[in-house]
Amino acid sequence: MEKIFAVAIGGAIGSAGRYLIFLAAQAFHSQTFPAGTFIANLTGCLLIGILWSYFDHVAITESFRLFVFTGFLGGFTTFSTFARESVQLIKVGEYLHALFYIALSNIAGLCMVGLGFFLAHRLFRI
Repeated sequence: MEKIFAVAIGGAIGSAGRYLIFLAAQAFHSQTFPAGTFIANLTGCLLIGILWSYFDHVAITESFRLFVFTGFLGGFTTFSTFARESVQLIKVGEYLHALFYIALSNIAGLCMVGLGFFLAHRLFRI
């Protein structure tokens, strides 16, 4: 039950964080590009790179690992929303925006995970 609770609490915190990013992005960006999801996914990729690398060298409990990765980062990032927004862009004829969003999200996401690993090694000397 402890592991389920850890995932649930982490997911709630991550989802709330993603919503706050959505609200902030909405205030500063047009509706033609899903900036909130994009920013949350890239931030999540960076965090998972840093934390995954760091936690490989630090002893943490399985419950805490579930809280961070499955709960928080699982709630914070959202592939299903990314996919829905991509399809929506295609449905309304925004083919170039859709292609740009899909390509940039995937390429930048991979780069952010790699950057996270690099930063963790530089910051934590691991």
